[in-house]
Amino acid sequence: MVNPPKEDTVRIRKLLEKFGAVGDANVFYWFQNRRSRSRRRQRQLQAAGSAASQVGSSISQEQASSSSYYSAPPPNYSSYSSPSSSSLYGFVSDDRIDDLYSVPQNPFEFSSDAPQLQYQPGAITVFINGVLTEVPRGAFDLRAMFGQNVVLVHSSGELVPVNEFGVLLQSLQMGESYFLVSST
Repeated sequence: MVNPPKEDTVRIRKLLEKFGAVGDANVFYWFQNRRSRSRRRQRQLQAAGSAASQVGSSISQEQASSSSYYSAPPPNYSSYSSPSSSSLYGFVSDDRIDDLYSVPQNPFEFSSDAPQLQYQPGAITVFINGVLTEVPRGAFDLRAMFGQNVVLVHSSGELVPVNEFGVLLQSLQMGESYFLVSST
């Protein structure tokens, strides 16, 4: 669709005014810039797709040299494991699975080197299970965003630390790949 006629621009502006001040020029320029926005979005999706394929190829290359502590997930995996699966898609070996759910001796004891939770406004973009996902910058509630029984694993095989309430203890890194797996 090309730019709408003047009366449509006025009608759209009147609809948008209930959300705040909008001028006819704002509506007109929105339509003018739509093509460049769609091109930019297309480039971002293509870049995300190529980055995901690069991540997949680097994971398969690392699989040959991986230790028993972690390995790459199978190529056609779902984001949740089956009840019969005892390891988290090879990220953690069966003998280390108990360490994931161990309770500290004194859960109310805080060390001075523990990371401090800070409010960091904004959002970052990461890959979760190969899908480009926007998440809040800094600590956020993993359980509220993805469900109760999930853990987040970095593509290196390291678990992303969360507290007992399911809040991340450190910020995810922009552009990094993570895997969301079921903890049941």
